Amino acid sequence: MKLRKLHIYDYKMFKNFDISFVDKNDEALPIVVLAGVNGSGKTSLLEYVNHISLHAEIYYTKLAIDVDYKTRDDRGRIIGMKSISLPFEIEEKGIIFNTIQDYNKFLFSPLYFSAEADDISNVEKEFVKYWYNQVKFYNKRNNEITEILQKFITEVLDGLDLDFTYSYIDEDDNIFFQNSSNEKFKISELSTGEQTLLSKVLYLFFKDYKDNVILIDEPELSLHPSWQNKVLKIYENFALKNNCQIIIATHSPHIIASAKNEYLRFLVKEDNKIVVKQLSGSPLDRDINTIVKTIMGANYLPAELEELRRKYKELFDKELEDTKEAKELEKKILAWESPNSSFWQGIAFDKELRSI
Repeated sequence: MKLRKLHIYDYKMFKNFDISFVDKNDEALPIVVLAGVNGSGKTSLLEYVNHISLHAEIYYTKLAIDVDYKTRDDRGRIIGMKSISLPFEIEEKGIIFNTIQDYNKFLFSPLYFSAEADDISNVEKEFVKYWYNQVKFYNKRNNEITEILQKFITEVLDGLDLDFTYSYIDEDDNIFFQNSSNEKFKISELSTGEQTLLSKVLYLFFKDYKDNVILIDEPELSLHPSWQNKVLKIYENFALKNNCQIIIATHSPHIIASAKNEYLRFLVKEDNKIVVKQLSGSPLDRDINTIVKTIMGANYLPAELEELRRKYKELFDKELEDTKEAKELEKKILAWESPNSSFWQGIAFDKELRSI
């Protein structure tokens, strides 16, 4: 199942709020990236979607939702894909469907990874359970299971240059990995970033999570910026491989910069309500500093440096850059940045224009 459109009548900061999860060809997207300043409702939107299930209890609010879902025959076999639009109400006891047919069709239970610390022990338990199931029910040998796990890790985590792979499980159910030097170590001895990734991706694999919606809040936590640039591709690989839709809320300019334009949804406050902005073309400058300033609403420059630049530019515009005051400012600015920074390149360009 994948979300196509969602309308929220009234929930927290969302008032008559509409968001689309489809591309320009009206196909449900495999990845949706929610971005915006603090307080724009990214996490609240994930939490809301997480509660749209048969057991939801979102009080005193209404919604309308379009979803893609798989149709099945009397034996439960998948025979096609359909799209439905379901307006229904949510009251104190949960979802009230308009018809029994809607109730039978709508089986929506997303998986939600919050921004709280990941517990690698949950993955260890699922790891061991998966191993025993493969042996007990599928008569797999240890080397066959190892090959399956290594293949999955290689395919899904491609591009991260990971220096480890799964090795074996000992008689006490301890899980061991090994690096290129054949050194063995437990999963708990991996770096925090590696554990953060595996706690999500391997959990999805062991649960055989397919054909549904996955919600991830701040996947960038504990990841090095070089991994933040690549993590979106990892989730895209998983979504496409397993026919899932992954909706991500992020503060990371690296993730935003790596996202395809059609995946991006910007939550913006206008006239005291939250609205969604999408890119119609490719106008977004993917320079990290620009994203930080324009989308995240933060200044990437220290306030002290900005003030020094401002004072120097005022003197420069009056052609007073050779004064003692300007030279002192120049010295202080160069303590922050190199002579090749964008600021000094701009000064050099303006100086050249003077001589024309």
